Amino acid sequence: MAEVFADNVSLVNNTNGPFVVISNRTIIDTLPGCNNNGRFDPGETGLLTIALRNVGNQTAFNINAVLRSGDSRFEIIDSSADFGDIQACSTCINTNDGFVISVSPLIPMETSIPCNLFINGDSICDTFAFHIVIGEIRTCDPIPDGPRQPPLYWAYDDVDTFYIHHPLFEWVECYGAGTQLILGDDQTQTINLPAGFVWNYYGQGFNQISICSNGWVAPGSTTNQIYLNTGLPSASAPAGMVAVNWDDLDPQTGPGVWYYYEPMKHCFVVEWDSVPYYGTSTPEKFQVVIFDTTVHSPTGNNIITMQYATGNGFTSSTIGIQDYSLMIGIQCLFDSACHRGTAPIVAGRAVRFLTADPTVGIEPIPPAGANSKSEFSVSAAPNPFRNRVTFNLNRTLNPKSNARIYDNTGRIVRSLLTGSNTALTWDGRDNELNEVRAGVYFLRVDNIDNHAMTKLILTR
Repeated sequence: MAEVFADNVSLVNNTNGPFVVISNRTIIDTLPGCNNNGRFDPGETGLLTIALRNVGNQTAFNINAVLRSGDSRFEIIDSSADFGDIQACSTCINTNDGFVISVSPLIPMETSIPCNLFINGDSICDTFAFHIVIGEIRTCDPIPDGPRQPPLYWAYDDVDTFYIHHPLFEWVECYGAGTQLILGDDQTQTINLPAGFVWNYYGQGFNQISICSNGWVAPGSTTNQIYLNTGLPSASAPAGMVAVNWDDLDPQTGPGVWYYYEPMKHCFVVEWDSVPYYGTSTPEKFQVVIFDTTVHSPTGNNIITMQYATGNGFTSSTIGIQDYSLMIGIQCLFDSACHRGTAPIVAGRAVRFLTADPTVGIEPIPPAGANSKSEFSVSAAPNPFRNRVTFNLNRTLNPKSNARIYDNTGRIVRSLLTGSNTALTWDGRDNELNEVRAGVYFLRVDNIDNHAMTKLILTR
C-alpha cells in the first residue's frame, strides 16, 4: 500500500461547524492479478481508500462520497462510499467500502489521471480535485522499454528490492581467465559465441556478438564504431545496441577488454577492465553478463545484466538498450542524468534487463542450477511493530554476513550487527540512531552464499 496526495483541493465550507477534508488516500493492489506494489499499474483492478478528517468543531453527519474519473481508461467500478458520522477532530476511512477501480492495460505508464471526490452530508457539500499517476516510476521501480504498450523488456537494478527480478551484484572476473580483445581506439570486433550458445534478443537469435571499445555490444555482426553517445533509442546507434557504458573510451591503456564464457554460471561475459575515458586517466571497470537460455526467461530472450565495479565517471555516458527498429529502448543514463527509475551508478551497482513483468516478492531470480540456497528465510515479529521488531532466521548467520534495513525507495536505513546468530532486532532507528517515520521497510540478509528478505510495517 502507498499514499498518494492531492495536488489541488477546493473547499467551500468554513471552520464554524463541521469541516471535512481529505487527509490521505491509499492504493491497495493486493487483489488477484495485481502486483502489490502500492500503486495502480496498467491492467490492474484495485481499491482506493480515502481518509476523511473532520477539522471543524461539530460532528459531520451522514457523510458519503462519490468518486469520478476524468479518463475513461481509469474506470471506477464502485464509485460511492458511506463514511457515516465523523466526530469533530476525528478521521474516518472507507476501509470496508473502498472505491473499486479498473485500469486499462492500454494506458501508458506514468499517465496522470484527474479525479474528483464529491463529499455530501447533512450540512456539507465539498469537492476535492486530485490526480493519481498510473505506474509512477520511483528509484526503487523497474523501467519499461518504449514508447509502447505493453512493454517487452524491463530494467531492474539492485535497489529494486520490492521486486523478485532485481539483480544482485555478482562480479564474474574475466581478466586472466578469459580472452583479451586487442582493440584500438574506436574499434569494433565481431566474435563467435561459444558452440551452442544462442543470444536471443528482442525475439531474434544470434550466434555472434560485436564488441566495441567504446563500452557497448550488439548481437550479430556490425562495423559500427560509434563513440559519440546519444540518448536511447537512437538511429545513429547500431541496431540492438546494449550500451553498458557508451562513451569515448581508450582500451589501449590499462588491462583492456576481455570476454569469458563461464559454463558453470551459464553466462557469457564481456569486461572493460580499468579502461579510461579518452584523453583522461580516469578508468572504469564494468561488464555485461549475458545468461544462456537455461536461465529462465518468460519469452526465451536471454537475461542481460550490467555490473559496475567502479563509479568514477559516468558524466558523459549512455546506459541502456534498444531494439532493431531503433525506435524502442530503455535509457537508464544519458550523460549525467539518470532515469528516475535508475539509482546512481556507483561501485557495486547491477542493472538487469529481462522480459519479465514486475512482480513484488522477496526472492530474486535464482541462478541456473540453484540448490537449497533459496531455502534460507527470515520472518519478522511482531509485524506490524511499534518500537522493536525481532527477525528470526532458519539458519545461523556467518560472522561475515550483512543485514540491512531498506526503506521503500531502496535507501539503506540501518545496518544491523549480525555475528553468529539466528535472531536479529531493530529498534526503528537509522544509522544515526534517529527514529525513522512510520511506513514500509525491508530487511535484507546476505549470508555469504545465501540471502533472504522480509517486509515489515512500522507504526508510531
